[in-house]
Amino acid sequence: MNRVFKALTLCLSLWLSSNLNAMTLERVGNDLFATGPTVDQDFLQFKEAFAKGGIERLILVNGPGGDLWTGMQVARMVQSAKIKTVASGFCMSACSLIFMAGQERAFGTGSLPRTTMVGIHGAHDKDSKRVNTTHMPQMYALYKQQMGEKFDAQVINQALYDIKEASGFLRIRELQRTQEKDRTPWFCPTGQTPFEQCQQYTGKDAFSLGVVTQADTVPLQLPDSMKVQLGFFGKSLGEPILDMHDRAGTLIEGLCNGQLLCKTIGQRTFTNYLSANHNKALAIGWGKMGYGVRWGVDDPGRAMLGALYQCNHAKNNPKLCRLVSVNEHEVLPLYEEAQSQALTLSGQLPAPAPSLSQAERDEPGGSAPSRLRTGNQVTGMTPKSLDGVQRWDTATLAQAMKKSDRPVVIDTAVFGPVIPGALNFINSGLAFDDEKLDQAYNERFRHMMLAAAPDLNQAVVFYCASSECWLSVNAAMRARQLGYTQVIWYRGGMAAWMQAGLPTVGRVPVAVIY
Repeated sequence: MNRVFKALTLCLSLWLSSNLNAMTLERVGNDLFATGPTVDQDFLQFKEAFAKGGIERLILVNGPGGDLWTGMQVARMVQSAKIKTVASGFCMSACSLIFMAGQERAFGTGSLPRTTMVGIHGAHDKDSKRVNTTHMPQMYALYKQQMGEKFDAQVINQALYDIKEASGFLRIRELQRTQEKDRTPWFCPTGQTPFEQCQQYTGKDAFSLGVVTQADTVPLQLPDSMKVQLGFFGKSLGEPILDMHDRAGTLIEGLCNGQLLCKTIGQRTFTNYLSANHNKALAIGWGKMGYGVRWGVDDPGRAMLGALYQCNHAKNNPKLCRLVSVNEHEVLPLYEEAQSQALTLSGQLPAPAPSLSQAERDEPGGSAPSRLRTGNQVTGMTPKSLDGVQRWDTATLAQAMKKSDRPVVIDTAVFGPVIPGALNFINSGLAFDDEKLDQAYNERFRHMMLAAAPDLNQAVVFYCASSECWLSVNAAMRARQLGYTQVIWYRGGMAAWMQAGLPTVGRVPVAVIY
């Protein structure tokens, strides 16, 4: 379990508010704050900001990285300006180049300690995600220049040249607010490498490697627009309930329908939950008794995934589940709202324009794969068809959703709105080269599928973000291998659904597979 959720720790885009198009820059006095991915138009943004003069610190807030050329160009601006840089939250890939260009460098407050880190890795192609060594020398030169006499060629060479794909990283956490065991840098060649198999650089840390020039964490007051906002898979949560104790009894009574054992276990679970430290989340079985609780972790998103996973995969009691609360926020009403909206909207779906359906059918694609796609390369051109699996367009799915015997629809994505009535299985379209890992994953997938569609002859539909997402391909193929006889792949996914102007509802996950 721990390894599973360490792998999910960095997936913060589920819960952080960020601009997916370009970095957001905000000047406060002599500080320039920057957050979001690095894209090509950011070069002009930074050039304009630096041209005004007076900037003393560049504070990078949760930067996932992005365009290498832009990262290098901004890094050179930072070097020329001889300013300080501060990393608040994660600063990965191209963001690390910009950070390392600072004359003085430090970690800052504003995010949780264990998620405040710098991530270094080699260059890769934007589309294919394959490693590209062409630009490694100039990256190596920047790190060497800025780290000075603390530069460790072995560590940086491994970070740049030994990654196997885009999600491989050398990760280095902040010092002052973390425990000693958490300060050790570690290198994983892929995003799926188990933590215990990653290279641990025992005895080294961010200061001894020259990543930061001071060990102390800098106190920061982030702009309101860059503060971590608690949300629920894309939906911003309102004010927390002032006293969850008052709500616990009502919730337990509603969940247990008078069953004494359920109420006894529920009361004990709620008592433990209410007394637990942040961050925490609670999940309950959907149509089947059981709970899942997770607390004391780095961020609320990780707590939600942990609670849901624990509830889903309880020994001898696998089931679909719903989240009840995260920290002091009650989220169960969001499930009830989505269910109510789905009942209303499903019966009123308009027919998409015939031209859109034809465009979906004519979209080019590859040949049918013989095996699941493993690793993190889950985007790109998908097949035109899948062996033993029906392919539907938007019009066909919309028509089927209006029927009383509608299919079970599984959303395999992790963010954004969903089709009314769809069940969200988070991380349900993965596949692994490691046979033992894949077998365990397949068993969890099987349990959740049987909970959603116990009849193997029942029609099941899988979809993802778009026709370039392989998660739905893998999930459909895996369901077919499990013996489902009517497996359907909605290739166009949410992109085609929304292009047709069809309604959506908020994401309310009922299962976490990995």
